[in-house]
Amino acid sequence: MRFEAMASSSHGNAYMVSDKETRILLECGISHKKLQKLSGFRLSEFAGCLVSHEHKDHALSVPELIKDGMTVYMSEGTAAALGLSDTELEAVEAMESGKQFSIGSIDIVPFSTFHDAAEPLGFLLKSREDGDILAFATDTVNLRYRFPGLNILAIEANYDKAILERCERLPEKVRKRIGNAHMEIDTLCDYLRSLDLSQCREIYLLHLSDATSHEGHFINKVARAVPRGIEITACRK
Repeated sequence: MRFEAMASSSHGNAYMVSDKETRILLECGISHKKLQKLSGFRLSEFAGCLVSHEHKDHALSVPELIKDGMTVYMSEGTAAALGLSDTELEAVEAMESGKQFSIGSIDIVPFSTFHDAAEPLGFLLKSREDGDILAFATDTVNLRYRFPGLNILAIEANYDKAILERCERLPEKVRKRIGNAHMEIDTLCDYLRSLDLSQCREIYLLHLSDATSHEGHFINKVARAVPRGIEITACRK
């Protein structure tokens, strides 16, 4: 299974997951035009789109994808928060935490995440074609799940507490929201140490903050928290 980031920041998020049989879009938080361009104008090849929550940097292009005829998957809470029309809702497939379903050759188990949204979800994906297991979790303060046999992990690494404390130009309201709604790098590293990553080959750091993160610093921290040999990538903004 292959994971690819097209955009990953508070300005917009969009990712691709594929095996040899099925291609899935994760998030659609950039303009439809940009989504077409970054996907190589191959939106018609996607078997569906998974949306983690209703914030625009994750769900901006939902109406356009529905018009394209793509099936969009989200929780009932996310659908309600987006205020979709009755016609749009007919094209939405509701997901529920812990309830497995499949898109093509990929089995998916949604799981609850912890964010200031209506019913946010992360996704555990397993390819029946190649056996790979991928966990995807963004915009979450922490995680309480363990993922046995994980091969690929795509997870939020939004900010560094020390940088945030020094970032006086940010309004206090924004600083508090960052701390209450996103994952701090040391929290991530502690979580990674608790996982069995013996079969993991790739870790992707998602949604780095423009003002309160540092790509090289984050990669080095994560490298010290996980077994050697795992490729660590900070996804492009």
